[in-house]
Amino acid sequence: MKYSKKAAGAIFGTVIGVILAWLLLRSAAGEGGTGAALDGIASRTTGADPMLLAWAFALFVLSQVLRALRWMLLGFRRNYRFGLSMAVTSIHVGLGHLLPFRLADLAFVGLFRHYGEVPVGHGTASVVLAKLLDLMAMGVVIGSAVAAGVGEMVLAAAVLVVTGLTGMVFLSPVLRFMAKPARWTLSRFLPGGRTHWYDDLIEASSVRGRKGRLAAAFAVSILVWAAKLYMFSVLLESLGVTGIPQWKIFLASGITNMIMAIPVHGLLSIGTTEAGWTAAFAMVGVEGSMISSFDVVEAGFSVHILWLLMALVLMIMALPLLAIDRRRNT
Repeated sequence: MKYSKKAAGAIFGTVIGVILAWLLLRSAAGEGGTGAALDGIASRTTGADPMLLAWAFALFVLSQVLRALRWMLLGFRRNYRFGLSMAVTSIHVGLGHLLPFRLADLAFVGLFRHYGEVPVGHGTASVVLAKLLDLMAMGVVIGSAVAAGVGEMVLAAAVLVVTGLTGMVFLSPVLRFMAKPARWTLSRFLPGGRTHWYDDLIEASSVRGRKGRLAAAFAVSILVWAAKLYMFSVLLESLGVTGIPQWKIFLASGITNMIMAIPVHGLLSIGTTEAGWTAAFAMVGVEGSMISSFDVVEAGFSVHILWLLMALVLMIMALPLLAIDRRRNT
């Protein structure tokens, strides 16, 4: 039986993730073995403080509402409806936790194309611009947290801002420069040699005449990441993990999110997310058993489980919203 490259990649990524998860659990197991580590994760997760968990979920919902507003600002030559934008955003985030290799981004473009009649090129440009805005906003939020915690700005945070801004300014010119070879290559693979979506991508990537909307989208992005990174702090507290400086949680959580953006994950992002979490906290000097006698690896698995469940709940809640929006606009 032959598998497509995407299916083979998904299987490979999932296998690697499972291996990483097993290695991490083994490292955290101690004398009790991996079974004891799994029991500890289950106990911590099910015993999370309900009030703090509700507050974390509220922050998660707020971050998604803000993302929906940002998609509306990034819309090119059309106004996205909030109901549609909120539904697609929630489904996109939920699928991002479920699907491997960032296939959720393809689903996002497809959903806006199907329900909002947004050209594929325009949707793709919105995704790219949103990721560049995320880099810039993370630089501002993480840099501010670190500055407040240790009194100085982290160079890496400044690099994120510069990288995101440079990418936004030069995205359209670079795409124009690559237009001829890109069209020639795409014409060999697309049905009928149609490459008009690439022209749409170039057009929708331009910042000309959109500086005000992009500036507003950047401001919203800062609020998105402030809410999201604070959510991780609340999740840790709900699990009984205390004593870690806020700036360390912001920095480590931000690094974890950047690792998750790399298209190397398998199904459910299992293993790779926890590995990124462990590595990120090690970078800020939090390793092994933390101040509250709660292992970093166990914390990573517990937070990932709760984060995944929140994303799935919001995605399920968004499905009726998508149907309602479609009925109202048919």
